[in-house]
Amino acid sequence: RLGPYNEHLAKDTGAMFLALAALTLIALRDVRDNRLVRITGAVWLVFNVLHFSYHVQHLGMYGTRDQVLNVLSLSALVLVSVLLLVPLGPVRRNGTR
Repeated sequence: RLGPYNEHLAKDTGAMFLALAALTLIALRDVRDNRLVRITGAVWLVFNVLHFSYHVQHLGMYGTRDQVLNVLSLSALVLVSVLLLVPLGPVRRNGTR
């Protein structure tokens, strides 16, 4: 069961998603910047693991189909976040390729 609507929480969450989107767009623009891409992956990983764990603990509010889709889709997001932590190519000592 979900709690009552909270406008402040909803707006703060929206602002957080916009900030994550901005970081992601910057990382996409500079995809060769291994450090930036890995930081973006780490930030998304923190969010996605916590989001996944909440939904897994509250699967009872969903039907079977939605339970399966929740677990699969949120697991995929965690996996994508982890993949962003893997360097794109060899990195030299000074951080360049």
